[in-house]
Amino acid sequence: DLKDCFFTISLADQHMEKFAFTVPSVNNMEPAKRYHWKVLAQGMKNSPTICQWFVAKALSPIRALFPSGYFYQYMDDILLAAVTPQELIEMENKMQ
Repeated sequence: DLKDCFFTISLADQHMEKFAFTVPSVNNMEPAKRYHWKVLAQGMKNSPTICQWFVAKALSPIRALFPSGYFYQYMDDILLAAVTPQELIEMENKMQ
């Protein structure tokens, strides 16, 4: 599991408004406040797809180094499998 995967992906300035949200004031005593994320937010419709794409892109050079290894990836979760224990250790070391 990658720690804080979503929050490590910065949003481009021109796309931040697409991740905006509004916080209403208590009892409508003042205008609502509008905020936007600067990083990929959890819970947004496209966030899992974007996260999975970034992780896959980061893993591609390591996958090329170990053509007989198996990399199972689901969003920010990665499972490694190999034919030999030594290859698995080498794969894990490259991941760090």
